Amino acid sequence: MGNEAKILSYAQGLGEVCNNAEQIAETEAGTIYALALLDADGMPMPLGLPRFVIEKGNSRKIVKGKEALTLLDSLDLEE
Repeated sequence: MGNEAKILSYAQGLGEVCNNAEQIAETEAGTIYALALLDADGMPMPLGLPRFVIEKGNSRKIVKGKEALTLLDSLDLEE
């Protein structure tokens, strides 16, 4: 099982409605994965506010709501 699959399984186990996890950044806080719900054509469906999982070592944390917006604002995703 790849790491994205493990992240997805973790998020779904905590009740998150998603079927895709994608690594988007590496920071001092850890590796950041964005959660998404994709339709049958692979197009993203709206989830509301963004949802992330931060993984550092053996620790994982779901980030959503205002905290997710603050995290997203701090990332330089244009690289």
